[in-house]
Amino acid sequence: MSQSELLDHLEESLQQLLKEVREHFADAPLETLKRRPSPEQWSAMDCFAHLNAQFEGYLSRIELALHKAKARKWTPGHERSSNWLGSSAIRKSDPSNTQPRKSHKSINPLKKLAVRDTELKAFLINGEMLLRLIRQAREVDINKASVKPLRWSIYRFRLGDLMEYLILHARRHFLQARQTR
Repeated sequence: MSQSELLDHLEESLQQLLKEVREHFADAPLETLKRRPSPEQWSAMDCFAHLNAQFEGYLSRIELALHKAKARKWTPGHERSSNWLGSSAIRKSDPSNTQPRKSHKSINPLKKLAVRDTELKAFLINGEMLLRLIRQAREVDINKASVKPLRWSIYRFRLGDLMEYLILHARRHFLQARQTR
């Protein structure tokens, strides 16, 4: 898949996801969004808080990687390539992968993560910011630009892999949030 095709796909997927989030959750009462199906399951608001924690950790890193790539004049590549970290994260976050995953306690609303009443609005804002960054990524080589993961700083995500991971991860938790209603 070419870099351009990947970015087209990511932009379309994210726009569709943001549209669906607005349709399903924008008019929902706060109490409905915060209701957990059971004490050990996440509410819709918990899902958005988890996604926001990841977005807020990565968006500034993506922006920095884009600036560095532009300064280094890394022009767009032709074919997209992945490394093992990106491939693994994409495979694990894909909504079609039904294997349960455990979240790190710092981004788990049942453990340490504080959930605000504004999580839905923050998610939509973060989604629009990611959309803007995807559009900016068309100017650089997403195979050379990289971002350190939040926890394992000796590894690096390629920019295209990280963007795809974030969108698939958001889709996975959107589907989870939709089941709480």
